[in-house]
Amino acid sequence: MTSPPFSPPATAKILEQKDVVRLLRGEVDRAGGQVAWSKKTGVNRTNLNRILNGQRTPNKAIFDALKLRVVYILKD
Repeated sequence: MTSPPFSPPATAKILEQKDVVRLLRGEVDRAGGQVAWSKKTGVNRTNLNRILNGQRTPNKAIFDALKLRVVYILKD
């Protein structure tokens, strides 16, 4: 028996890594900077800085702080 095809909620948006970093950058700016956002969310500031500078990819702590969920999509 196979599962029915996945159907995302109508409000779901597909984001690529660059979109997540852009969203993160906006949230950090609104908070008043990296230190303020790190204190507000509990995310490690050093890792945050590395993500914003393209040295690391966003991780679970970032996804949780941005209220994002990771899903996998099949390529066509």
